[in-house]
Amino acid sequence: MLSPAKNLYLLLKNKYVLILVLLISVFTSIGYAQEDVSCYHCHTKVVSEFRNNVHYQKGFTCADCHGGNDQSNASVISYNVMSGNFIGRPNRNNITNVCSKCHPVETNDYKMSIHWEQIKKGHPEAATCTDCHGIHEIRAISDPNSSSNHANSPATCAKCHSNKEMMSAWYYGIKTDRFDTYKESFHWRALDKGYTLVATCSDCHGNHNTKSHTDPASTTYLDNLPKTCGKEKCHPGVNFDAKIASGLVHDKESLHTGELVFNKSNLEPQMKDYYLGPFDLAYWIAIFFKILTTGVIGIFAGMVILDFFSRIKIHKRW
Repeated sequence: MLSPAKNLYLLLKNKYVLILVLLISVFTSIGYAQEDVSCYHCHTKVVSEFRNNVHYQKGFTCADCHGGNDQSNASVISYNVMSGNFIGRPNRNNITNVCSKCHPVETNDYKMSIHWEQIKKGHPEAATCTDCHGIHEIRAISDPNSSSNHANSPATCAKCHSNKEMMSAWYYGIKTDRFDTYKESFHWRALDKGYTLVATCSDCHGNHNTKSHTDPASTTYLDNLPKTCGKEKCHPGVNFDAKIASGLVHDKESLHTGELVFNKSNLEPQMKDYYLGPFDLAYWIAIFFKILTTGVIGIFAGMVILDFFSRIKIHKRW
């Protein structure tokens, strides 16, 4: 049997052991908390998307774009991380400046585009880097899931250019049928079937330095179309005369109407050749062939039906 002194010693010893264990547990938890401090705690969805980002794969962190200190030693994330040069969510006017730190060449090209021109005019909804490349889930253009992948660029451009509220506003006045009319072209039909060596939006309009078709420096400017279509990997060596070069690029243009036009001076150059007097030939020719095709099919269908019934009558006679 242990003496009272021995019992007291063991009790105190166990007490100190218990305290020691508790202290180790607390400090270990604090250590883990300090190690595990990250944006993930509050921005789980965003960080999960960022882990699919090509920048994440190259070792970039949230702080590279948003600023702040990502090496916090505090147990509270908001104490040190959101400090110093922390900018939080950059506004649309500043997104380009953030990207320019690593992509100066692309930024310089973009600042010659009509998109940047509209942003400078006070229209922040004009396309900026994140509209085309994504925000947190930016993928390499070679990635089939990338919004800037060659095959995906028509749908990416259509997010804005098929938006009637955005494109038809008084400060844009851009037609919203660009994607629909592109879908009528051979280029889209081939792309839709899996062929990749066909032209999409960026092949004709450019990537970062997209300009208005009325700008003489634009790849889609009237005089520049032969060069644009005749470039390597497209149609090299093909001679584009003035008539072909001034034609409508998208195969089916909704701008054709049955409206009578007596003054052609206000028409776009591409449209003038389609008007004979007040009539838009492209519109009426399309109507004519629709009627002709429907009529021919209807006549032959009627003849087949009549032949069928005549055969039944003949069969009944026997």
